[in-house]
Amino acid sequence: MDNIDTKEVLTNATAKVMEDAALGMWNKIKTFFKDASAHDEIELGYAYKEYLENTQAKNSKIKTLIYRHIPKDLYSFYECVGVEYDNKIIDTNSINNILEIGNKIIISGTGGIGKTTMLKHLFLNAVKDTNFIPVLIELRMTNSMDIEKISIRDIIFENLVNNGFRMEEKYFEYSLEKGGYVILLDGFDEINREKIQKLTEEIKNFSNKYSQNKYLITSRPTDGFLGWNDYVEVNALELTKEQALSLVNKIEFDEKVKEIFYKELDETLYDKYKSFASNPLLLTIMLLTFDNRASIPDKLNDFYEQAFATLFNMHDATKDAYVRDIRTGLGCEDFKLIFAYFCFKSYFAGDTEFTEVSLRKYITMCQNKFSNITFKIDDFLVDLNQSVCMLVKEGINYRFTHRSFQEYFAAWYTCKLVDKDQQDLLINWIKETDRIQTDSYFVMLYNLQSEKVNKIILYPGLKQIRKKYQETGFSIKFLKYMFSGVGIERQISQKGERRYSFSFTIKNRYLCNIMRAACKLNGYSYPEINTEFADQTARKFRNIRASKKIYFSSVLKTITEEELLQSSEWLKEQIEFSINLADLLEKSIGNKRQTVQDVLDRL
Repeated sequence: MDNIDTKEVLTNATAKVMEDAALGMWNKIKTFFKDASAHDEIELGYAYKEYLENTQAKNSKIKTLIYRHIPKDLYSFYECVGVEYDNKIIDTNSINNILEIGNKIIISGTGGIGKTTMLKHLFLNAVKDTNFIPVLIELRMTNSMDIEKISIRDIIFENLVNNGFRMEEKYFEYSLEKGGYVILLDGFDEINREKIQKLTEEIKNFSNKYSQNKYLITSRPTDGFLGWNDYVEVNALELTKEQALSLVNKIEFDEKVKEIFYKELDETLYDKYKSFASNPLLLTIMLLTFDNRASIPDKLNDFYEQAFATLFNMHDATKDAYVRDIRTGLGCEDFKLIFAYFCFKSYFAGDTEFTEVSLRKYITMCQNKFSNITFKIDDFLVDLNQSVCMLVKEGINYRFTHRSFQEYFAAWYTCKLVDKDQQDLLINWIKETDRIQTDSYFVMLYNLQSEKVNKIILYPGLKQIRKKYQETGFSIKFLKYMFSGVGIERQISQKGERRYSFSFTIKNRYLCNIMRAACKLNGYSYPEINTEFADQTARKFRNIRASKKIYFSSVLKTITEEELLQSSEWLKEQIEFSINLADLLEKSIGNKRQTVQDVLDRL
């Protein structure tokens, strides 16, 4: 009997499903275009078939660290992770399970957990399992657009037309009004800061106007969704042990290495390194690192170091002998230094995707910065994309294989700056950014130099919080110093019950970021919130538009200061933890040693 390539069969089966779907889907969706003439209906049917063929080709195959040269069929290795909502796990094998929650869903999850791949799966599944027209938009594309030209409506229409679904505006408008679409918006957290407000307004206004459509948005966890009261937020879950083992089993890799790794993952590695092994990206890196080192480092920063070294030294598995294919001819340490500077500059510029022109500009910056290290721009570009696989090319643009690499090496380079430069850079950055809460950069920087982050970055802000708290105590005066008012967040449980909670709208971004970072990085144990009391208090505002900020003057007309403070005990505990940390840091900073031996001991 001839050998059967099961993955090829699976790929062909997926393509056949999509082809059959394309032929039959027009009959499912043509009700959204019922005013079309007979001629137009035929043209629209052919156009929709072309749209499905084009978008299926784009979304059914992806490149990964393992499959970095040739895109692989998504379903040949995809593990369908669930999402959690209202303390229940929702199976994402079918998009209908998620759409049952509501028309407007935010899927939040940490970096590398597979949100983008999940959205590609949901796009493909929407074709098969629903009567809607799926549209998948990568929101990072708006970073290259002029802010005044950003229009979600135009972006969706252009996506349809550019992929073959050519139609007149009147048909697009009609189909929107009738709720013909599943709109999948990927990577809200990847939007540049100066465009977040514009995109927020665009998405909210569009989804309110065309509320019959379905909306799914992916993002890292962020406070930016406070006030999106029509949207339900669900959490993307990590890989279970069974899913992690299944993923490893599916990956095309050296069978002997995979067999050993699979066995150790099952017996010890998953439980010991769950934070790595439950994340699809990091699990893949674990396999690569295990192949290279036959061990897994305990710390995240060591993990990324080994991952980079593994990718740098990786040879083509089809060759009989080890061949280093580094076009620049640079050694690992010099290449890492150049790459880290590139990550550092692009991270703080908010760039995660590059045209060839912008990428060359960054590489030129690196050349100018390290004039003692000789390399050609063309060679470095090829190495980034093909040899070391830190960037992948999609269409005409380049992006990081994963943003976590950019964040880690940006943090690594930050550690090389003198204290004054670090302090000037990061204190000003903390004042201006919201990314400190969503990105891994600051956590990685803390892992690399925890004492320095506490003393030169966090301590100056903690002193300001302590000074104000000593003056006012936990009072409305203190709250007004930190926050501009409150927001009332409303969600509907799966049982249909309305629940309310308080949130504070930030006034002093710098001090709020400092306090939250200090708690997060220094092991603050978040207690359970008295949700019942908070719900009872928040319900008193149910007649006030929840999406609007409620200033403290209006708050105190509805509840007393005592009720407000009692509902905010969780905040008081974080403040006092931060103040105690400031006291400890002050003592350690004050104990300056003078002798050479003392300095050596300290170092």
